[in-house]
Amino acid sequence: MDADALLPEILKRSDFIFMGWNVLMLAGLGVILLAALFPSLRSSTRGGRAVLAGFAFFAVTHLLGMMHVVKQWESLSEALRHKLAADPALAEKIDFAIMVPHLTWIVPFHLGFDAFVVLAVRWLGRARMA
Repeated sequence: MDADALLPEILKRSDFIFMGWNVLMLAGLGVILLAALFPSLRSSTRGGRAVLAGFAFFAVTHLLGMMHVVKQWESLSEALRHKLAADPALAEKIDFAIMVPHLTWIVPFHLGFDAFVVLAVRWLGRARMA
């Protein structure tokens, strides 16, 4: 693969990560909204657990998918840097576009948002019981 083909692939991974964050936020807010709009789900232990289990499954598979995309992005970025080793000025110009977010940023943020959704749903359930 040449340098001209690598950059669009890297940008696709960047767009996917951005879209992935949006999907996570919409899914989390959707679960909270579902719990808020349907009191029967909140008051039912079984229903609440089903909603949380569904969100947990989604969250884990989503996080694993994002981690896989980051690994692909890292590989493509490294390949592009290798291809552009002969032209350091160009490599420096596009470095901002191929910079990969580190997993030490992605994982805690994802888990923190997941915990927020779970706590919000549990809080809504307890607020209904009180």
